[in-house]
Amino acid sequence: MTASVNLDEGEIRKALGDADTSGIVLFVIALHAFGPAVMGDAEAGVEQMDPSEMWSDLFTRYGTWVTEEGENKLNAIITGLTNGQFWYDADVFVAVATALFDGDLGDTLIFDDLDATEIMWAVLEMGMASDSVDPPVFSNAVQRYIQDALEYEQEDQDQNAREVERVYLTVLDQMRALGVPTDMLRAMDEEYAAVAAEFKDDSDA
Repeated sequence: MTASVNLDEGEIRKALGDADTSGIVLFVIALHAFGPAVMGDAEAGVEQMDPSEMWSDLFTRYGTWVTEEGENKLNAIITGLTNGQFWYDADVFVAVATALFDGDLGDTLIFDDLDATEIMWAVLEMGMASDSVDPPVFSNAVQRYIQDALEYEQEDQDQNAREVERVYLTVLDQMRALGVPTDMLRAMDEEYAAVAAEFKDDSDA
């Protein structure tokens, strides 16, 4: 996603001011507005933006402040993508997954606070945010945590999958309204199908 893509500014303002807007939608908006400065690019000599600068510049551009929930979700994606920490560091995985589903960081970040729906959504959303065709493989520690959560909630997997699908379809509608290109929407669909199949296989095992 680059600044050359023509996103609908009215839809951007609506998304920024809505606490229910997902992290991936906000990430796409940030990439549209600031390009490589969102994550930084050492090879190109581009420094990563400070979050407070990002919120201020988004307000300057669109006249709407990002909600606190939105800040938490976007920060979570940026943190998780940095050095692939979401896939490698179990503590970062939990912190990111805690924030992504509803933007609520909670009082403490402990493993037991996550449910399978939050985990499934985080894996899907971070896969969509990754610029890699094949996101990194989860470390053993993260894999164990995911497997334990799925096993604990095995009887609820159909319900979890329906909730993730509901949130995903909402995101897809918002992306279309923004004017996100068809090829990106198609890639999102492929990522959703892959993650849904992976979790179904894990729950059937």
